[in-house]
Amino acid sequence: MLSHKAPTLKTYASYNHELGYPITLLRLEPQHRYAVLEMGAQRVGELTWLCNSIASPHWSIITTVGAAHLEYFGTQERVAIAKSELVQVLTPDGFAILNYDDELVRAMAAKTQAHILYYGTGEGATVRASNIGGDTLFGHSFTLHYHDQQRPVQLRLPGEHGVTIALAAAAAGCAAEMSLDDIASALEDLSPAPGRCEIKPGPNNSILIDDSYNANRQSIIAIASAMYNTSQAPKGKRWAILGDIFQLGTYAHTEHSACGSSLAGLVDYLIAIGDQARFYVEGAISSGMPEKNAYYFSADVNNSAELEAAKRTAADFLKHEVRPGDFVLLKGSRGMRMETMLAMLSSE
Repeated sequence: MLSHKAPTLKTYASYNHELGYPITLLRLEPQHRYAVLEMGAQRVGELTWLCNSIASPHWSIITTVGAAHLEYFGTQERVAIAKSELVQVLTPDGFAILNYDDELVRAMAAKTQAHILYYGTGEGATVRASNIGGDTLFGHSFTLHYHDQQRPVQLRLPGEHGVTIALAAAAAGCAAEMSLDDIASALEDLSPAPGRCEIKPGPNNSILIDDSYNANRQSIIAIASAMYNTSQAPKGKRWAILGDIFQLGTYAHTEHSACGSSLAGLVDYLIAIGDQARFYVEGAISSGMPEKNAYYFSADVNNSAELEAAKRTAADFLKHEVRPGDFVLLKGSRGMRMETMLAMLSSE
């Protein structure tokens, strides 16, 4: 969004930690007017430390509080406490750009002295989407509102979460005093980042949704729901190929099982790869998915050779079973490197 107004530096890959954050900042050049930096944490207090020790933001954008990193934080409420540090460090002339539709994010407004700029679909959002239509998988149309202005937008990002991402970007554009025409135009130029809901040709003339970059339960259900609700209903079946979700600690069983349970009503076939992935299958079958439609390929996720062998076996199975018109979702945590299956699925 901001690069449509002026030269902008952005975080490379997932360089969002105590080493990656300064590495990204070292790439700042005199021509850069904005720097959009992702910041990650594994404990309460870490974001405050990064801001105070290296560089503190002028604006902070908070999207959602999900179930990621529960291994480190224990509860979503503690995840919210950690993320709220990004708005607590802001000065009065800064902007806290908050997702109005997420209750835990909306509550962060009480923790900052900065200007509040809400985005979302609720009536209380300053930057708001209404009349959301189009297709859940191949892009949405909506009306973008900011104060008394409104513009139509045709978005290429899939899933309802794609609209949320677009609204966060639009709010940043509003904070930068971009015109609503320029913001709408920038949103229509958006396309999925590599490994994030990219639509690609799949094996046997199927349709592959490459969302392999990362995963948590909420994001898996979001894209599976988009695949289920698409107006361009598949001629064949819906497949979910899922690797482990990392960093869940004692919540691993619960989160994987709950995800599988939700998927039972969204996909026809489930392929689970890894260690904790077996609980996807457990949850799906307990919620009504036929056992013959759920497959588990076991692997020690810390043994790369064993993990790649399991992926190869799963890929060979899929190439035999997938039919023209099927939808195939590929997703897993970053450490699973699910993208290596792309070449396996395309090879003879």
